[in-house]
Formats: sequence, structure tokens, C-alpha cells
Amino acid sequence: MPPLFARLLVRLRKDFRLSIITVFGVCAVVAIAPFAALRFAQGQWLAGVVDALIVLGIVGPSIYAWRGGNLDRAGLCIAVTNTIGALLIVALLGRTGVYWLFPTLLANSFLIRPGIAGSLALGAVALTQLQPDAFESPGQRLTVTTTLLLVSLFAFIFAKRTAMQRSALEEIASLDPLTGARNRRAMEEEVAIALNAHQRTGRPVTLALLDLDHFKRVNDRHGHEAGDRLLCTFVELVRRSTRATDRLFRFGGEEFVLLMEHTDEIGAMRAFANLQRRIHEDLRAGGEPVTASMGAAVLRHGESRDAWFARADAALYRAKQNGRDRLVLDETAP
Repeated sequence: MPPLFARLLVRLRKDFRLSIITVFGVCAVVAIAPFAALRFAQGQWLAGVVDALIVLGIVGPSIYAWRGGNLDRAGLCIAVTNTIGALLIVALLGRTGVYWLFPTLLANSFLIRPGIAGSLALGAVALTQLQPDAFESPGQRLTVTTTLLLVSLFAFIFAKRTAMQRSALEEIASLDPLTGARNRRAMEEEVAIALNAHQRTGRPVTLALLDLDHFKRVNDRHGHEAGDRLLCTFVELVRRSTRATDRLFRFGGEEFVLLMEHTDEIGAMRAFANLQRRIHEDLRAGGEPVTASMGAAVLRHGESRDAWFARADAALYRAKQNGRDRLVLDETAP
């Protein structure tokens, strides 16, 4: 398999929303584009133009999404294009075009939030009632309208339930099972976001590595269960001692990463002082006090992820070498 194609498949597997948008982009080309060609061949120029615009309105946002654009915006553009296009087809073709509303309403439930999809569905059904040629009899109007509403309702329920399950699974996949802190997978994603945000805004962001001092001694003296309880207590202390916007990740063993946006050197020192006070008051193992060391580095403009981590790790090493239970900030010249 060519490397480029393999990378595309990996990206699609990792991003459910992007894969859905991609499917609709492909469907637009494969399923709708031939209808546009058929309309033109039959002399139905206006209907052909509408079909062609629908294809462009789906393919364009799909390309935008692949180029790193906002997926919510891309999905909304495609859903609005679907709905307006289906209504135009109903206006042009009458009851033959009504059948396009069914796949449109189903598609929208996968592309956008269920509430917005439901609103679009109700609007589309209501506007269809104003089309004089959409139904050949009152009975057909009632039947088609009822089935459209039922399809919209079932799609809403399914999409809502699916979104809740996917959110729960993503939450589980991003957490460390022992401590409840975010895991390394989540850390890599958040660090990448922080790097991009810093390059755009220039706002300070600090990366701190925290390590429990003499953790092996705790395991040796009091057992691994006591060590596990200590890790959980430490995570809870960090959460209570830091801001809601600060994110804690378990890096491995007794080492953790604290990502603090909008935080410079002074802010990092204040954060550690508050955390250290809480640790001295509440962190115990077998009745014995436990301390923690921290090495921190403020991100430099244009700095890579690896260089940033290396500076924070070097600062943590110096904190350990200088007696532990302290913060060392990396302030080396770039």
C-alpha cells in the first residue's frame, strides 16, 4: 500500500467526523454528479445546475475539512447544502423530488449536532408543504409527511445516542485507569493543540513534569496497594490545587505532566507553591509524609514538542539533584 494512502486511512480511522464527511464527499461525486449529467442530457438545465451546485456544496467543505478546517463548520455547510438542494429539487421536479428528502434528513443527522439536524428537518418538511406539485393527493401528503417526520425522529434518537456513546468511549480511552488522570494519548493531543495555539497567539504556556519523591521506597515499605492509593491521592491534590483550565496527565509510573496555558514563570512558581503547601499538609503513605519535585519550562516561540519536553525534563532532574521537594524552572538562554 502506498505510504500516502496508508496515512489517509489512518487519519480516517482516528477521526470519525472526518470519515463521515469524506463518505458524503464521495457520495456526492458518485451518486449525485451522474444525475446532474443526466439532467443536462435531458435538457433539464435548471435541475442540472442545482445538482451540480449540490455536488460543489458538498465536495468543497469536504476538501476544507481535509485541509484541517473546522469539522463542525464543514458539516454544517454540507447539511445546509443538502437541505436547500433537496427543497429546490422538490420545487423543480414535484413529487419525484420528494424522495430526495429521505436520504437528506438521514445524512444531516450524521453530519451535524442532532438538535440542529432536527431543526433543519422540521423546516424542510414544513417548506415541502408549500410546494403545490409535491403531492398528488391529500392522502399521499399525509403519508409522506408522516414518514418524513418519523424518519427525522428516529434519526435524531439514533444520532443522539451514538454521540453519547462515542463521547463516553473517547473519555474512557483518554483516562488512566488507576488514577483517573488523562493518559499519554490525551497528553499528546493536548500538547499539539497548545503548540498550535501558542504559535498563533503568542500567549505563554508552561509544561511541568511532576515526580513523587522516593516513590519506590513507599512501595517497598508499605506495598504496591499503598503506592496506588498514594498516586490517586496525589492526582486529587493536584486537581484541587490547580485551575480548571490546567490539565494533568499521567506520564508513566509516578511521573505526571501538568500543562498550564496562559502561565509564565511567575504563574508556574505560584502554582507550585500552592500545590506544595497542599502536599505537605495532606500527602501521606503509611503515616509518613511524601513530597514531590517539579521541573517546568515555558514554551518558546517556534520550539518543538521534543525540545520543550527535554527542557522540562532537565529541570526536573536538577530539582531531584538539588534535594527534591522543589520546583526548578528552566531559564536557559535559547
